[in-house]
Parts: sequence; structure tokens; C-alpha cells
Amino acid sequence: MNPSPAGAPEPVLLIIADISGYTRYMAANAKTLAHSQTIITELIQAIVAEIELPLEVAKLEGDAIFLFCRKQNSALPWPEARRVIGERLLTFFHRFGEKLGELSRSTTCSCQACTHIEQLRLKIVAHSGEALFHRVLNFVELAGVDVIIVHRLLKNSVNADQYLLLTGAARHDLDLPGTISLVEGAETYSDIGRVNTLVYLPEGETARPAPAGIPFATRFGQSWKLFWRLWFAPLGTKRQPFRNVSSGAGTPGKIAFQLLTIVLTPFYVPVGAVFVLLHALKPPARHQHAADCHEHKPDGSCCRN
Repeated sequence: MNPSPAGAPEPVLLIIADISGYTRYMAANAKTLAHSQTIITELIQAIVAEIELPLEVAKLEGDAIFLFCRKQNSALPWPEARRVIGERLLTFFHRFGEKLGELSRSTTCSCQACTHIEQLRLKIVAHSGEALFHRVLNFVELAGVDVIIVHRLLKNSVNADQYLLLTGAARHDLDLPGTISLVEGAETYSDIGRVNTLVYLPEGETARPAPAGIPFATRFGQSWKLFWRLWFAPLGTKRQPFRNVSSGAGTPGKIAFQLLTIVLTPFYVPVGAVFVLLHALKPPARHQHAADCHEHKPDGSCCRN
């Protein structure tokens, strides 16, 4: 491929990994929103840790990660890059499930966010096209019609909570394992038109039970680490990640909640350690997975309530 001239759009593969499923369960209070921020951050970090060249992070968009691969300047030869990216997208689902299971079994909190961890799902959308790279202050931004398309595809007609959605162009640019099944479909947008798609539904439930024989020290360490982060979450200053959820707590309420956390810390941290210890001593729960008793339907309707 010949490199594009400076300032011109260049061929790219665009990917968005979006964590969904929280907003329908969340109560608009400071504690739930603070804990949801912590949980989403843990999941985002788990996925980001799996990202490797030729994929790069364009930006974090709240509860989503926007990725890209420059086809003309790939860190790997393009045939190898196609294979590596295809494998990496499937790895995202696996790592997301592992982290979700760890968080679900490690929490000792009973707030709305923590009790619905297992309801979270991962949606990945991939599209191939062109993008213009331009600098805004210290940030590199991607612009163009194809950048708009990949974001629009997050709103789609796929009847499933967890999936990989590819446009026809992305499917051509990805080397996916031959064992996965892709279902053809299409999305239509008023200002874009028809976009042909292919959808893959990962097998099994997302949240997984603790592996058999996991050491007590590991269980205690995971629970204590999560407890510590959740307890001090109200003191964080990061922007709330959910784009379509507003908090019912105003600034005075948030400040009051932060002050309460500080005042109670000397008393509650030792109590919390006891809760974590008792939680870690309990035997891991055994869950039956949907994949153990049925096969997935192409439209994903078997996995919806």
C-alpha cells in the first residue's frame, strides 16, 4: 500500500468495545454511581491490558474503548495483523468474562451497582474505512464518515446483549477463526443508508464462577482489593462514565457523602476486613450456565429475559 499524503484520510480498521447493561439497574444515588465508576474502571483496565499492536487506543469514551489500526502503517505485516486482531477481539470477551466473574464473587457490597455486576455485557463493533488523523491540543483525534458509522452502529437491531458486530468491510479486513458462526444482517440509518453486517454471539454466560481450588489467600486478596477501592470510590474525582445516566445527588450531597466516608474510615475499615474474611471463607458458589442446557439461536433471543 502507498502511504497517504499528509493531511489526507488513510485506511483504518475501527473498533469500539462497549460495556453495557448497567443503566437499567442503577439508582441515582452517590454510592451506586461511585461504585459503578470503580467497577467499570476495573473492566476497562482488564480489556486495555489485552490490547497490543497493531491495535491502538484512540480514546476512552466513558464505558467504551475506541480502538483503531492504521492499515498502511501497521506494526505488523497486514496479513499477520488481520489474524492478530481477529484473535484479540475474541480474547476481549474471554478476559471480560474472567474479570466479571472475579468482581462478582469478590464484592461484599449490597448496593445496586455491586449486586448487578453479573448483568454487565460486552458489545464489540468493528468497521473498516478511512479516517483523518488530526491533532487537538495534546490529543490525536480521528474524524470522517467511517468514524461516525462505527459509532452509529452501537445503536442497532441485534437482539442480544453480548456480541461482535462486523460490517462487510471489517469482515474483509479480519482473519477470524473458521469455527465461529457469523449471521448476516443489515442496519439502516437515515443519514447513512444501509450498512450490511455480520454478527457473532459468544457462547456461554459472561459471569463465571470461581475456578475450582482457588487458594484462600487469592480469594481474600481479590475481595480486599475490591472492598478497598469501593470504599474509597466516593473520594475519586473522575468523571462519571455513563453518558445517559444523570445523578440525583447534587454537589452538596456528593461532598457530604465524601466527608462521611472520611469520618467513617477509621471505624469501617477494620469491620470491612472482617466482612472480607468471612466472604473469602465461604465456598465458591456453583452456577449453571445457559450454555450447559441449550444452544444459542442466531438472533440471540434465547439469552434474553
